[in-house]
Parts: sequence; structure tokens; C-alpha cells
Amino acid sequence: MTTTEATAHHGSFTARLLPPGPHPAHHDATGPGGSDLIWDDARWLRFTARTDLHETHCLEVLEEDRPVALATLLVTHTPGGLLFYDAPRLAGTASPMAEPELLDEDEREQWDRLTASLPEDRTGHYPSLTLATFGNHHGVAHTAGRSPEQRRSVMTALPALLQQISDQLGCRSTALLYVGEPEAAEVDAAATRVGYHATLLGADAVHELSADDWEQYVAGLSSRRRRGLRKEVTAYENSGFRTVATTGPEALDDTVTALQVAHRAKYGLPGGHERVRRDFDALREEIGESCVVLGAVHEDRVLGFALYLRAGDALFLRTVGFAPEASGCYLALTYHETTRWALENGIRRIHYGLATYEAKFQRGCALRPRWGWFAFHGPDAEVLHEVLGLQSRSIERRLEHVGSPATPVPSRTLPPSSTVHGAAR
Repeated sequence: MTTTEATAHHGSFTARLLPPGPHPAHHDATGPGGSDLIWDDARWLRFTARTDLHETHCLEVLEEDRPVALATLLVTHTPGGLLFYDAPRLAGTASPMAEPELLDEDEREQWDRLTASLPEDRTGHYPSLTLATFGNHHGVAHTAGRSPEQRRSVMTALPALLQQISDQLGCRSTALLYVGEPEAAEVDAAATRVGYHATLLGADAVHELSADDWEQYVAGLSSRRRRGLRKEVTAYENSGFRTVATTGPEALDDTVTALQVAHRAKYGLPGGHERVRRDFDALREEIGESCVVLGAVHEDRVLGFALYLRAGDALFLRTVGFAPEASGCYLALTYHETTRWALENGIRRIHYGLATYEAKFQRGCALRPRWGWFAFHGPDAEVLHEVLGLQSRSIERRLEHVGSPATPVPSRTLPPSSTVHGAAR
């Protein structure tokens, strides 16, 4: 069987796997001006199709032969893809989505014992199939005009449809990642019925802006937050930095490319100049008109940047990069200077993504939980599922410590023995 022949059925829904490449033209209504969520914009989905770290496909969902949704599927044949979309490696790898140091002593001992028993490369769980799009979002793009109830019905059908497609492709693990409210509880019930295990992956930090301008915004802060803002902005300005905004495709220039290469090298991310250049070329060509780069400029040199993608009245942080001599600029540029620019340019919402929750929460962001569901069928599958439970607990604790606890999905409120598992394969 070729991948283009894979189809699945669940209730009134049919799903079919389309060949690798751009999403169908009929969904271009989600392009410029058509969506306020960049991760389900057709231009963004075309950008993701150009990755060389995963094999990307489009899953088309039909209801009674009418197209109702599209989703990006990432096939990972061997270890080495992007960690946050590589399900076998994501389970049990200490990272922003697993913080074992927050577990109780007994839980930490269990984590250490279980992870030590797993092969580092998890080769028995590949190929692996994940439904998600880069940006830590599920990226399901619904046909225009669908009601909230109709959209939820698609979301609840996806776990079963995805597992059928995974089976037909011969995959040994399956994941549906980065689902938030209002769909999470219903997706959890549907996913648990067919054998997935839920894990809290983190929370999207979103800064809602209700002020009309910068002065009104600052005046509306608590005295504590106002002091912190003034301290960080004053330090930024006294160090000789100013902020310059560049929009459109030309924002992704050679200076930004070099800073991104250095950033990825510093944090051990896959990269190098050629890879970053290809990534930025694709971004420029597919969605360049939505790019906004805020640069920290010192004596006419850009020493740091934050790259955002604009959709309607929202900004979505894509990546940042700073030269060593600008390391202290991160907070001022990414939060305060970004907010200033946003208020001057009609932005009402800034999405900062996952991790570094304390800094984001302290600077006014709401933390919106993102859940994932995993099904492993290779060796040590139950060990991986146990690890996922501990992983979820650690992130649940992280959000509790920050002061923004996540409401658990139904399967995470039950003891492990009460979780319904699918039939063994």
C-alpha cells in the first residue's frame, strides 16, 4: 500500500491521507485575513510541508463526502526529527515538556528507573505518526462556516481516524498533540476509548491587550509589575539599545539568519547556516507578508531579534536570537518592546508559546493548557505510558507553582488503574 491510499472511517466521518505536498487549494480561505490563528493558516501549512526533518502529509476529513477539515500529519521514520513532534523521543526526555525535578521523591525514583530501562533511541516505536503543526498547535483547519459544535465533532473523531491511518502506514506509535480548550475534554474521552494516554504538554502563554496605547497600558499595571517594567526598559535603554521594527519578507535578512544560527547552536537545536537559510527562505516565500521582526539595535548593529507572525490582530512568536553582548535584552525586547509595538499597530493578543512560564505569567500572560495523547505499540509500550503519566504530573506541578493550575482532562482525574485502554495489538 502507498501512503496515498490510506483512508479511515468513524461514524459519519471519512479521512484520507493526501500525498506529500501543499494543502489543497480549496482551503486557501484560511489565508491572509481569513484566520486569526496563524497555525491553521493555509500559508503556514504550506510552509510546514517544506520541512526536511519529517515527512509531512495532509489529512483531509470529510463528513458525508463534504470536506470539513484538514490536518497536518508528520511521519517520523527514524529518531532525529524535531523533538516536540517526535512522539517516541518526546516521551521520557527531560525538556520543557518534562521536568522530573518537580516530582516527589518516590515519583522521581520511578522516573529514573523507568527512563533508564528504555532504549535511548526508542527504535521499536518507529515509524511514528503525529498530528500537529510546528508552533506547538494541533493545526486542524476547519472549513469556513462550521459551528463550534461541528468543529468539536471533527476533533472527537480524529483520535480514531488517526489510529486507523497509523495502522495502515505500519506505524508503531501515534500522537495527537497540542489540543487546548474548549476541545480538550471531549478529545480526551474519545482518545482514551481507543487506547491513547493523555499528557499535559505545557501551556500557551497569551498576553491579552485591552489598553488603547502604551501609556494607558503602563498605568493599568499593578505597582509591582509597573516597577518591573520600568526597571527592565530603563536598563535596555541605558545600555544604548533601541527597537527597530521591520515587516514583510525583507525582515528575514542575513543578520537575522546569523543570529538564529548562533541561537540554535547555543541551545543544541538542529541547524547550521544552510538549514536556517532554507527555513527562512521557505518562511519568506510562503508567509513573508506576515513576518514582523523587532530588532534590538546598538550603535546601528542589530544584536538581537524576535520574529513574530501576524494574523489579524494577533502576533505569534516564532523564534528569537541574541548576540552574547545583547543577552540582557531578552525580557525588554520580547515582552515590553513587543507590547509597545503591538499597541501602536492594532494588535490585541500576543501568543508566546510554551515554557518559561514564570517570566510570562509575571508579565501578564494567561497560561492556556495544551494536551497531547499518545499510543505506543512497540516494545516497552506500557513503560512509555507510565513515563507519560509522570511527565504530565511534572508539568501539572510546574503550572501549579507558577500560580496558574491546569484543569485536568477527565482521564487525568482518575487513578491509573481506572484508565480505559484499547485492545493489545
